[in-house]
Amino acid sequence: MKVWVKSVEKTEKSARAVIAVRAGPWETEYNVYMTRNEIVLYYSSTDAGRVHQLAHVLKLMGVKKEPRKIGSRKAWQIKASTDVLASKTVLPAFREALASAVEKAAEEGWVEADTARRWVEKLRRGVTTAEDKPKFKIRIAKRGGLEIAYMTTSAERLAKYAEELKSLGLEEGVHFIKREPEDDKPGVLRIAVEGVVKLGELAHHAEDAERRLEAARWVKHLLARARESGGEAARERVGKLVEEGAARGALTLTGLRQEAEGGRHLVEIRRAEARIEEGRLKIRVEAVVDGVEVEREFTFFRDVKNNTVGYVPTRADAPGGREADITRLRALATVVFGEPGRMSGRNLRYTRRHLEHATRFKEIKEAAEKWRQESRKTKISNADSRSN
Repeated sequence: MKVWVKSVEKTEKSARAVIAVRAGPWETEYNVYMTRNEIVLYYSSTDAGRVHQLAHVLKLMGVKKEPRKIGSRKAWQIKASTDVLASKTVLPAFREALASAVEKAAEEGWVEADTARRWVEKLRRGVTTAEDKPKFKIRIAKRGGLEIAYMTTSAERLAKYAEELKSLGLEEGVHFIKREPEDDKPGVLRIAVEGVVKLGELAHHAEDAERRLEAARWVKHLLARARESGGEAARERVGKLVEEGAARGALTLTGLRQEAEGGRHLVEIRRAEARIEEGRLKIRVEAVVDGVEVEREFTFFRDVKNNTVGYVPTRADAPGGREADITRLRALATVVFGEPGRMSGRNLRYTRRHLEHATRFKEIKEAAEKWRQESRKTKISNADSRSN
């Protein structure tokens, strides 16, 4: 099989390459577009036989992309983007032709140099992804957040991956979000930052060895996809989240002595415990903050929207009055929950994010996880009873 670049030309938005393929006496061409964010091989036609024939040749070259019908129209299409084209299963000659086309477009100034360099490196190195895992696109967004998304038109595939995550212990709506495909629009599976942390935790601390191993496979896959689709910065961000998960339950809160809020306060934890009482999670902490003894109970519950809500009352009869009590509680909460919390009336309020942070401490982790599972089941049960 022979593959070569027939032409590279400027388009309105970027560049297009024509890649020719010859197999024996049979020859065909594929249009490959270099957009702002990805390389896309695209072909569409109302001739279903022709589309399937071209897809078959791609399959022979290792490009795993099935043709699909476009909505209710009679047209069929083949669409393969960067990671599919750069897979190590793809014929090296085909990947090299694509890399050469990208270099030509970059030389002409039709493709941004850094983007082209990244594509060429990926095409020549080849992308390795687990065949049984989603091909996530992982990148750091413009606002600095981490985005982990997999898009597909297959509802069956989405359901399969979502079920795998649930079986590991991840919660839909908390650790990941699934949106079903609709008409021509692909469905999406997004893993939240907290989902990555949870996978890191499971990979290190799940009681069942099989769950630990499967979670570790997901972690390894996410790290590989982060590097391949988002670069080293994305891979590093995912790695830090995994490390955060690995640290859960590994730290001891009792006896901890730590500065808080930029060193303005000194917090010493004397004792900490967590328990479930009447469907609520109670976290009791005894500490000394700036030389003043503080003994308080933080309460977490689920609101009517199933959100995790936590609070701790502030006290006017505390040493120095309510304002001094708020200052000490904010410092204490920073050590336990990672952030001081938000004032609401006379209470400091907390969210799921704060509770998840606190699970790094072994005094809190077990009760917090048990409460989260039990309260979610109760909420689902109540919802089911209301619908009957």
